Amino acid sequence: MVLRGNTRTRFSVMAEYDPNTLSRVLELFTIRGQDCDSVSARKTEEGFQWIELDCSDVDDHSAGVLLNKVRQIITVKSARIETLVLRAAKLAA
Repeated sequence: MVLRGNTRTRFSVMAEYDPNTLSRVLELFTIRGQDCDSVSARKTEEGFQWIELDCSDVDDHSAGVLLNKVRQIITVKSARIETLVLRAAKLAA
């Protein structure tokens, strides 16, 4: 279920520090036609790559599919999603 304009899903990925990892993750979103509101990537003190992608209005099924696809990338060590409700939808009286 998705509340249009009311949800933001954050995909958090920890992977080996490899120049191809970020582009492989982004490609999965592009293939599914999913726009990202923001993308950040950084190298951790432990030498891994930490990637976060924030996307609006991703339904639960699509988020699960994307998460599983990201986890299949060989350099990915872990991945998780968190969906936030930004504001409650107004109910008709």
